[in-house]
Amino acid sequence: MRYENDVISKKIEKRQKIKRFSIIILYIILIPIILFSLSLIILELGNSNEIPSFLNIEVYTVISESMEPRLSKNDIVVVKKGYSNDRFKVGNIITFKKDNGEIITHRIKKIIISDNQNAYITQGDNNEKQDEEIVTYDKIIGKVIYTMPDLGNFTKLLRNKLFFSFCIIILVLIIIYDKKQKDKKIQRKIEREKYEKKSNFYF
Repeated sequence: MRYENDVISKKIEKRQKIKRFSIIILYIILIPIILFSLSLIILELGNSNEIPSFLNIEVYTVISESMEPRLSKNDIVVVKKGYSNDRFKVGNIITFKKDNGEIITHRIKKIIISDNQNAYITQGDNNEKQDEEIVTYDKIIGKVIYTMPDLGNFTKLLRNKLFFSFCIIILVLIIIYDKKQKDKKIQRKIEREKYEKKSNFYF
């Protein structure tokens, strides 16, 4: 009898470990998504296309066809900040802010001198004309170091308030389920201890 009880206990324990591991994985996936989604929703309230930045890296969604075929609409560009002015070269793709606050990602076509420092003439690969505004160093956000095709659609999903609410509901349900499982585990432990004490008494 004790052997059978041990086998059953091991099976239950194994199932509990699998459930616990699955719950942890769901936490690892859901919590960052919820936090990231919340950040995007907050930024959207400020009418920004920016995505939260970290480690001197910023990420932006391409919203036009001006850089096709190199960059397409809804691509994600990873922008590295902190470059000195002499590090930018002709051919580099940079992200910068125009005088009106609009954020643009275009290629450097020419380097000129303005106020005794480098300034840049830019142009979209898909545009026939160069940009009218001269890009000075203080307007540059950074240089594009990596692109992620079509991931802009995923960020649109993350910006969706219904998707955010859905993730919150799922997280709450997981927390409730997790608590119930922990309570059951505690209850089984109490019952097992009672059974063992009773068995020892009769023995």
